[in-house]
Amino acid sequence: MKWLQTRTAILVSVLAATLLSGCGPDHAGGDDDDTPGGDGGIAAGSLRITPADHSITVNGSAVTVPYQAFLVKPGGGETDVTADATFTIDHPVLGSFSGATFTSSTAAGGRTTVRATARGASGDTSLTVRLETIVLGPNVPANAATLFGGPSTGTAPQLVYPADGVLVPPNLNVMEFHYMPGSGNGLFELTFQGARVQLKAYFTCSTLGAGCQYTPEATTWAVLAMAERGGDPMTYTLRGIPMSAAAGSPVGMSATQKISFGQEDIVGGLYYWNASPGSVKRYEFGRANQQAENFMDAARAGATQCVGCHVLSRDGKKIAVGLDIPSPAMYKVFDVASRTMVYSKGSMFGGGGANFFSFSPDATQLLYSNGISTGLADSSTGTDINANLIAAGTMPDWSPDGNSIVYAKPGMAVPCFPGLACGAPGVDKSSIETMVKSGGSWGPGPTLVSYASGNNNFYPTYSPDNRWVIFNRSPSEANSFDAMDAQVWAISAAGGNPIRLATASTGGDSWPKWAPDAQPYRGNTLMWFTFSSRRAYGLRLAANTTAQIWMAAYDPTKSLANQDPSLPAFWLPFQELGSGNHIAQWVTTVERQMCTLDTQCGNGEFCQGGRCLPRID
Repeated sequence: MKWLQTRTAILVSVLAATLLSGCGPDHAGGDDDDTPGGDGGIAAGSLRITPADHSITVNGSAVTVPYQAFLVKPGGGETDVTADATFTIDHPVLGSFSGATFTSSTAAGGRTTVRATARGASGDTSLTVRLETIVLGPNVPANAATLFGGPSTGTAPQLVYPADGVLVPPNLNVMEFHYMPGSGNGLFELTFQGARVQLKAYFTCSTLGAGCQYTPEATTWAVLAMAERGGDPMTYTLRGIPMSAAAGSPVGMSATQKISFGQEDIVGGLYYWNASPGSVKRYEFGRANQQAENFMDAARAGATQCVGCHVLSRDGKKIAVGLDIPSPAMYKVFDVASRTMVYSKGSMFGGGGANFFSFSPDATQLLYSNGISTGLADSSTGTDINANLIAAGTMPDWSPDGNSIVYAKPGMAVPCFPGLACGAPGVDKSSIETMVKSGGSWGPGPTLVSYASGNNNFYPTYSPDNRWVIFNRSPSEANSFDAMDAQVWAISAAGGNPIRLATASTGGDSWPKWAPDAQPYRGNTLMWFTFSSRRAYGLRLAANTTAQIWMAAYDPTKSLANQDPSLPAFWLPFQELGSGNHIAQWVTTVERQMCTLDTQCGNGEFCQGGRCLPRID
């Protein structure tokens, strides 16, 4: 898809840079000082700022606020030092100071911190800017906002995507809203209502399948995300009228839904298998106006037909990738930045090959499995450290703290062809088990999920805080290679009762993987995970067409209460709809080739800032 126009991209980049210029909870949209500024609890030698914890509403015109600063004396009392004070605001996109007077922007809302310094002392207080604004789309009458005042008795539009209650990263950048328009409706009003923003967007139907879709422009999305990141859920409601409707005509109104924004941006990168061309693609979060880029294909890897099963080191510097056939295949380890091969193991017929991998947290060692057993090798040379570390187990995942390994233990023998290869791309009747490190040696750990009739358990992986394991379960006991009914479950890494992530995982959801970092969110912790799913993507992609990568938030506080910790999933907007996408692998940093000239970069790349970056259409 084409992403966004250059001028809007520039503004979004400015907004993002402004938001990222701070640090700590406040830069993420919360406030690191919730104590009222004038409650008498300010320490002597500090500044008290007034008005304290102030709120303003901006609706078309800038709002000015005169501030004062008072130096709190050690013996009691205060001195007005406003004339000597320098005032600043953490998020300049919300406005600016001239002396002690703050003047708001007319295009942004959110919560921030006002700071003052004078006579060697400092102080701060919060400021909430609530924005009320209107956005008119193409071919929309200038008086559109005046046409929706009639009674709510018209034919109601129906929201289809995203799901009600979804939580998304602030820097998702693109999200489509799919809807059925309702008979006769041609002009629409989508109202977003939050604590710090009220935004009304007016647009006509952009046909999508049997219905319509609306995609907020980058600037619109940035306003919403900046204002409500880390805040309470924002509601949104869609209303529709005929294009020829006059003021006062009946208006159709959808049910109200909710959407929330995470407190912090997603950073790092995601590498996934793009099935049709048989290549590994990657996407770097935080870079505006980009699509997924081709990272490793058959030609680069030296494969006959394709590359597929892959895993990356957490730091993003190494990748292990299987070549050609999916059941244990020749595999290679590459340096990610240069795409140069580190070593190769196995043969094209599977002898000595593998199709499941996991790097140690420091990337010096590699677990590799042929679907029967799991070995341990040096990741720089391929030399075996223990070729039979796990005698009966596959699909290994190394915990971020390095002290445990979780894996699937199949309960049925897999094919073995003496002289050629032993192994399989999937498991049956599997349990979820662990290995633990003690004194530098590995030994059996607890069984997390025992096999029970009707449940095949597979693809386990540790959360970034080491506390949870998510895995797949097939309730029909289908083989893991293509379990159409696969569900995503979670269990404590210490053991306990497994919990189905039913809100996010509706069935047919495979290869769950965690994003690499836990984030603060509303005084607690938030994590993200992805999986491949054949579910319908709103009105754009029918169910059981091609697998796509979906993402959802995970609330560990609910896990502790044995409640479903997942929130509704959303489609990641950089994918190709015509090809199945699988095995999303996350890294903390996207490593790129260093350069001084474009000629030092690969096809489709250019040199910028000393790194080879993908060209953007």
